[in-house]
Amino acid sequence: MRQLETLTPAFAAFDRLCPAATDPVGVAVSGGSDSLALLHLSHDWALARGRDLIAFTFDHGLRDASAGEAARVGEICRALGRRHETLLWDAPINRQSAARRARHAALARALKAQGGAVLLTGHTADDQAETFLMRARQGSTWYGLAGMQAVSPSPVWPEGEGVRIARPLLTARRSDLRHVLTSRGAGWVEDPTNDNPLYERVRMRQLLTASPGLYLRISRCLADLTGLRAVEDVRLGRWLRDHVRVSGTALIQADMTMLGPESAARGLGILIQGVTGRETPPRRENLQSLADRVQSPRAFAGATLGGAKVSRQGAIVHLVPETGLDGPDPLLIRRLADLQDLLVGQA
Repeated sequence: MRQLETLTPAFAAFDRLCPAATDPVGVAVSGGSDSLALLHLSHDWALARGRDLIAFTFDHGLRDASAGEAARVGEICRALGRRHETLLWDAPINRQSAARRARHAALARALKAQGGAVLLTGHTADDQAETFLMRARQGSTWYGLAGMQAVSPSPVWPEGEGVRIARPLLTARRSDLRHVLTSRGAGWVEDPTNDNPLYERVRMRQLLTASPGLYLRISRCLADLTGLRAVEDVRLGRWLRDHVRVSGTALIQADMTMLGPESAARGLGILIQGVTGRETPPRRENLQSLADRVQSPRAFAGATLGGAKVSRQGAIVHLVPETGLDGPDPLLIRRLADLQDLLVGQA
């Protein structure tokens, strides 16, 4: 079954992304083909490695069939001998950004309540190609075009503190995953939104289906870009470790002189997230403009971006929150350290 023929017996991606530990590994399962295949493969891996595995299904409550689909996932988990929890959204809003945040927050809370820190998700090589096209249309840099990372911090804060999102199937095709299910006599749910062209991802999926050669070209680009991004992430992680300090007068102090223009913009984004607690960095063009001004030999009068006040004294850049905190906050310091550890770990 092409890539999965080697993945299933070797469990290479699972071993790499789920460090040896006694805590349970979580797996997010919606009932669609990708996540159900992930459930079966992670079950095989956990059985072989003696690891505890618990499945979570987030019921958005936006479709009449969602409760039944979650119950069906529970039945599959019981048949496999795995624990399963259905998580309910108590205030459903039919907006993708709100649904994504509610889902990740609930998953992170539930996983930490079980003592876990790694959540597996079923993103595939097809998802990567779709993401590439979406980001290319939006004018992303090469760094963004590298797509989703195999491991990343939970995208919500502070609920996701300490939680890693791991994607062991990023090199697997959706067709191969469906073959895994059919070979085991397992069915899956087809979400009607997956065929709705109102969503950009669906339009990109249809474009890839109509142009098989396009996927191969994107895959080659992704392979190169992923390696470049790993090098950049390690560089940024070491910069955070060696050239960024937290003090009682300026929450963050950073020497940015050794960073190139693009890296400086990324570094500023990380620091602004750290000092404000926001879940996403400011827009790339705003970060690049600020980084250029900060690194310019000309006088810098200071600026405010993304809820952070940025100033410069000599070669050192200072960041403090625009409102609220007047000194180091332990939670935000831990977040900065967590990002440093993750980036350095990309090596």
